[in-house]
Amino acid sequence: MEEHKKFGATDLFMFLAVLIWAVNFTVIKVALREFSPLGFNGLRLIFSALILIIVLAVSGEGLHLKRTDFWGALGLGIIGHTAYQLLFIHGLNWTKVSNTSIIMAMTPVFVALLSTLLKHERIHWAGWLGIWISFVGFYIVITMQGQDFQFTWENVRGDLMIFFGNLFWASYTVFSKPYLERISPLKWTTLTLAFGTAFYIPFAVRDMVKIPWTEVSFQGWAFLLYSGIFAIAISYVIWYSSVKRIGNSKTAIYGNINVVFSVLIANVFLSERISSLQIVGALVIFAGVYLTRFGYLFFQKREVR
Repeated sequence: MEEHKKFGATDLFMFLAVLIWAVNFTVIKVALREFSPLGFNGLRLIFSALILIIVLAVSGEGLHLKRTDFWGALGLGIIGHTAYQLLFIHGLNWTKVSNTSIIMAMTPVFVALLSTLLKHERIHWAGWLGIWISFVGFYIVITMQGQDFQFTWENVRGDLMIFFGNLFWASYTVFSKPYLERISPLKWTTLTLAFGTAFYIPFAVRDMVKIPWTEVSFQGWAFLLYSGIFAIAISYVIWYSSVKRIGNSKTAIYGNINVVFSVLIANVFLSERISSLQIVGALVIFAGVYLTRFGYLFFQKREVR
């Protein structure tokens, strides 16, 4: 794995992916005015999987996997593309873009927890403090949405689905790392996406059949294509190229930039507003993420002195 000491191509591509995903949240939110969540997601997953299969075939890599890698790709495809996408699309449909992006900023916390459980690394006490702080921030974000907010299932279901979907995404990221040592990011993304899509279709087929094909606007189809090509096919390959080159945790930290772009875009195009207390909650999450990832460095320096 290369040292990530200087700003380079990996950083530029990750910034590109983050910007694509920030736009994608608003794109999906608008597209869901014409599509059902499952119908939209079923179509874009099929579309993006087919694109990557074609690209993989043209590249000459082929679809062959060793038996042990096959079962890993199948399992992680279900985790990262079936389970995650089911939670993500319903969560985004039931909550705001700003809430979605803020909650997904907790990805580095989940990555750190999983890395610890797998004994890839140990978390300093400052990291555990950061994890606790992040969860406090999450609570503030979902409960301080306005004066009329009531803590009911209807009000928090979207946020909770994004929260648990984020856990599946972090699992997919962490457990994929060993496979990326011997499988290219393009091949790994293509195969896990294909497997995940195959298991997703049974949940979506009824909604896909009911899509009013001739009534969907040009904008609706354009947004579906954008979401399939850029937000999945291209950005997922960028994500796993970064995981392979600089690791899980350093890649996950880029997701925090997503919040700024997502909130700004949603504010402009969806007129979404976030309360001042939610901004506080977002800052609390950021503080927790920082402590989780980098807090130990500060205290190590203090201990050396």
